[in-house]
Amino acid sequence: MANSAADCSRAWLNQADRNVLTGGSMRRPPLSSNAMQNILPILIADGPEALIELCGVTLLERLLRILQRLGFRRAIVFSTTPEIIGAELARRSWPREQITADLISSATEPLTAARLLEQSPADRFLIVPANIYCDARLLAALCARDSSAALVDSDPPEFARHLIRNPCGPALITRDFLFGLSPTTPFLNELTRISDHAKIDTLDAAKEDDYIVSMRRHVRPVCFRMPLEQDRRLAERIILDSAQNGTLDLPAYIHAPIETAIISLLCKTRITPNQITIGGFVIGCSATAAFALGRVGLGILAALIFGIVDGLDGKQSRVKIETTELGKWEHHLDDLIEYSWWTAIAFQLWQSGLFPNVFYFFTLLIGSHLLDHFARRRTKMAKGRLLDDVAPFDRAFRLIAARRNIYVWILACGFLLGAFPQSYAVICGWAAFSAAVHLVRSIWICNTQGPHVVGSRA
Repeated sequence: MANSAADCSRAWLNQADRNVLTGGSMRRPPLSSNAMQNILPILIADGPEALIELCGVTLLERLLRILQRLGFRRAIVFSTTPEIIGAELARRSWPREQITADLISSATEPLTAARLLEQSPADRFLIVPANIYCDARLLAALCARDSSAALVDSDPPEFARHLIRNPCGPALITRDFLFGLSPTTPFLNELTRISDHAKIDTLDAAKEDDYIVSMRRHVRPVCFRMPLEQDRRLAERIILDSAQNGTLDLPAYIHAPIETAIISLLCKTRITPNQITIGGFVIGCSATAAFALGRVGLGILAALIFGIVDGLDGKQSRVKIETTELGKWEHHLDDLIEYSWWTAIAFQLWQSGLFPNVFYFFTLLIGSHLLDHFARRRTKMAKGRLLDDVAPFDRAFRLIAARRNIYVWILACGFLLGAFPQSYAVICGWAAFSAAVHLVRSIWICNTQGPHVVGSRA
């Protein structure tokens, strides 16, 4: 049972960012039926602390969305302010529509071990105070434990040190463990006492693997209690920064702060990741039309805007835990738009007579992309890590390697210099060179290196 939960946790956290999450637009297999039946999430939500918003989502809402994406379909919410919390739970929310939250008042009768045992015959209970922000990976790691454990952080990162308290709050409690507690003493008091006297195992956030394959970076998982008003901007900055991919190309390093600034505003609106994707699709198609009609300047401008908009939907879904089935197709849509640009440009250059042999170069471009995808896929299957982030050389080469953003910049320079046809030939040649480098690296990595640990900092 624990192994099933652990396998699920790892699979969920290592999927592509824009697949169904997730984590995520990360498509992950749901927890096994045994795991769902034998772990019952218990949220302790008191207003107004549980209803504090970070990046447009209340702490309670965020936890419910995470639980749904971990595979849970039912949770129990204890509250001393049932009217306030009940109103929040009654509010329609599509990102958590697959999980049912049963509200139980603890205003007159405190939450005790005995009351917990009455709720379900489950073997384990995931206890989470709803006045915290908690990284989904930490909750997944707790679910993977066989025995009772409380979440702690022995070495809080500098950027969040004054926000983190120990124990952090969440705990996995077994049924047998509950039988050993006082049936009348408030449960949280009992849990604090037991934690203070080291009578329960701990899960240390500082020792959890913090590498996320799909994001190509280390993202330190944190759990902290409701921040003070003066710390809210810091808490939101932590969430926004955790949504940023790593190992970028040069244009993306310029896009990143712009995207984050936009998302810091968008996350507090009702705009969904899918709506952003649709908006990006319209912009991408506009670029295609402009290229096909010979309006190169407008096409490049639209392509530059698309480069920024394309990063917004994934960030919005990660920041707000808003994902759908459509999300897993988003990167295919990006590829379709990108190839439509190169096709439209080739057609226009051929039709205008500016580059009669352009389709030979276009074929080289497409063939290079296919070869590049093969090399990347081979490396990921063999090493469990993306080719761009295996070694320092790969990270450095990604800065300038053939990608859509690099192509658009080259084309923009060619347009401004009056050498647009030549710039198209350059991107095709650069695509071939990059594919050759990646193929050589893939062969070297797969055939000469030993098994690679996904979370390694090598």
